[in-house]
Amino acid sequence: MDGVKSRIILSVLYQPFPSVMVHSPRHLKIVLLLPLMVTIMLVSSGCKRQGLTPVGPIEAVERDSVVALLSTVNQDGIRAAFPTLENYSYRRYLRTEQYDDEDFMVAFTEHNIIVNTGQDGRSSVITQADSGGTFDFGFFKRFVSENVEDTDPVDLIPFILDDDPIYLQPKNIDRYSFSAVDDTLMWDREALIIDVRAKADLADGLNVRRVRHYVDRATNQLVAMYLERIDLGMLFREESTYYVHIRPDAGGDLVPYNTRFETMIKTPFKTSWRIRTVSTYTDHVRTFR
Repeated sequence: MDGVKSRIILSVLYQPFPSVMVHSPRHLKIVLLLPLMVTIMLVSSGCKRQGLTPVGPIEAVERDSVVALLSTVNQDGIRAAFPTLENYSYRRYLRTEQYDDEDFMVAFTEHNIIVNTGQDGRSSVITQADSGGTFDFGFFKRFVSENVEDTDPVDLIPFILDDDPIYLQPKNIDRYSFSAVDDTLMWDREALIIDVRAKADLADGLNVRRVRHYVDRATNQLVAMYLERIDLGMLFREESTYYVHIRPDAGGDLVPYNTRFETMIKTPFKTSWRIRTVSTYTDHVRTFR
C-alpha cells in the first residue's frame, strides 16, 4: 500500500502537498537510518523484547467470527466506483485547508466543478473558486508537485483497501482487536460497522492503527471505509486518516459520494502542520455503459 500511496498522494490535493515518504532521496534515507540501526542494536543488547500476550478464548472466538464476516463482504462496488466515474457527468465540490499546530486555519482553497463526459471526451468547468491565506510547507516544499490546479478526482481506495491487509496477516492478527458494532445509516442504507483497532503496545511499529468497514446490510456491499495510519521517519512523523463513502446512483450503480483525507506532519525543526481535503460528488448522470 505504501507504494501506491507514494505515486498518487500528490494528486489527492489539487494544491501543493508533499509526498515525503517516497520523494526523499534514497541515499539520504540510508544515511539517516544508520544512527537508528546502531541505536536499536545497542538497546536490544541490554533488554529482551516482550512477547505477545496470548489471546483469550472468548476474544479469539469474537475475532475469528468478525474476520470470517469480513471475508464475505463484497468489495467489488467500492473498488470499481472511481474507475466507473469516467463514464459519468457529475458535479464536484472540493476544499482543502491547512492548519497550524494550534489548529488555526492558515490557508484554504475551494472549488465547485461541473464535469461533462461525452463522445468527445471529458471536460471540466470550474463554476466557483475561492481561496485565502498562504500554504506553507517549509522544508517539504521541495517535494511538492508544480501541478497545483489539478481538479481531477483521485481513487483513494488503494490507500485503504489493500489486497492483503496488515491487520489480517497471521503474524499481526493478534496485535489487533476486532468487533462488529452498532449499525448506522450511510446515505439511506443501514450499514453494519466492523471496527479493527491496533492494541496498545502490541501493535507498536505497525502503520495501520484503526480501520472501520461500513457494510450495507441489504446487499453485503462495502459502502464506506475509514482508516488511520502513522508513518515514521528520522526527520518527521506523519499521521493520516482516509475516508471514502460510495452510494447508488439513480440506476443502482455505486458511485463516489464523499471522500476525506487528512494528514499531520511533525518535524523536530518546525511546528507541525496539518492538511485536510474534502470532496463531494453529486448529480451523477451516466453517459456511457
